[in-house]
Amino acid sequence: MLTFLFVDEDPRSLAALRRLVRDLPGCKRFARGVAEALALVTEEPPAVVVSSALLPDGDGLNLLEQVRARYPRTLCALHAALPPLSLRALGITWMDRAAPPSELHALLRSLCAGAVASPA
Repeated sequence: MLTFLFVDEDPRSLAALRRLVRDLPGCKRFARGVAEALALVTEEPPAVVVSSALLPDGDGLNLLEQVRARYPRTLCALHAALPPLSLRALGITWMDRAAPPSELHALLRSLCAGAVASPA
């Protein structure tokens, strides 16, 4: 089964993501920090991970790098205002925090399709 993991320290952002992705197939899990996200990844490796850049207990990009190191086929996206220069080289997608919901939804659908094409 396709599994998503969304990580953001802001409960309002997580609630907005919950609403945005409710029609996507698969299981959606949500975490508010690096430690919680890594525990969820260990329980069940996700096909797609979307993380905010700034988390209360660490850095979202570092979290995504850790996930990619453990599960190289997991698709990862950093949900941030500006993309770090190293993202593309790391195989991590950038999701613009200021993008309208329709654009975020389209990007998540494309990640979903990519995850189905190459399961984690």
